Amino acid sequence: MEPRIFKCPACTGPSYGVPALSLRYPDPLIEAKANDSRVTEDPTICHIHYPKPKRHFVRSNIGIPVHGEKQTLEYGCWVELSRYDLSRFSKSNLFNQSLELNGFLASKIPGLEDSYGCPVLLKTKGRSLHSRFQPLPAIHSLYVDFTNGISNREADLRVSTWMLAVQDSHNHPERHD
Repeated sequence: MEPRIFKCPACTGPSYGVPALSLRYPDPLIEAKANDSRVTEDPTICHIHYPKPKRHFVRSNIGIPVHGEKQTLEYGCWVELSRYDLSRFSKSNLFNQSLELNGFLASKIPGLEDSYGCPVLLKTKGRSLHSRFQPLPAIHSLYVDFTNGISNREADLRVSTWMLAVQDSHNHPERHD
């Protein structure tokens, strides 16, 4: 993958390398906010309180293998968990424990929209910054990419397209980091 200079959302300064392609909020939360629903949000966990049923989301990352590269193409997404599993997720972070939970992808990844809502396995590693997830076997593009990898050219194209979308994000600032 081609390293590039990009604006880091964490430090707001210029960075060099390959950025993680990250979505700021889960799509259901964006829709709920637009409808004046009751929500709470932070960088790691978000909730939709009303309308019922309550919904819970955690931030998680996935690495897509790139042919001929050691580095993966990283996506920062959101996974929807049940209330019970959210409680288990929070306790695993509190007590620095590893855990595996079933959830559903709650982010519409540009170019991989068919994967929205797909079942995933969320893996925590205690107090690490973000959990990791992997799609469960199914016929959708995210599972195919995760299993087979993508070409270097495809990875560069995705990063370039993402960077253009981020530059134009003043129309939809809630989507991209």
